[in-house]
Formats: sequence, structure tokens, C-alpha cells
Amino acid sequence: MSQVTRRDIDTLWAPATPQFAYQIAVRVRDLIADLPEDDPVRRYGEQKLVELDHLGHGTTKGDETGQH
Repeated sequence: MSQVTRRDIDTLWAPATPQFAYQIAVRVRDLIADLPEDDPVRRYGEQKLVELDHLGHGTTKGDETGQH
């Protein structure tokens, strides 16, 4: 496998939607898994994983107040 870059991570992350955030997170996690802990690309990937987690929690369930 070639060297993982921030661009590789951004390519996976770019089409992220709340519905697919966790599936994309798995791919990003797999992509950075073999990088050393202090690798800047790994740290960037970990930051993107946090963003994906927030995005995944952002799924809407509609109006939860009961008002229309």
C-alpha cells in the first residue's frame, strides 16, 4: 500500500452525511490503523473520526417537540 495522505482521508470524508458517517468512519479507521501514533496523517484522521462521530449523532428524527 502506498503512503496514506490527508487527501486520502478527505476523499473518504467529503461525501459524508449523517446516515453514512459511521460507515465512512470505519473506512477512515482502517486507512490509518497501521500508521504510527505520532504520524501527523494519523492525527488528522483521528480528528476526522471525531467529526464523523458528531455528524453521525446529528441525524434528525424530525420535530421532537410534538408541534408541527
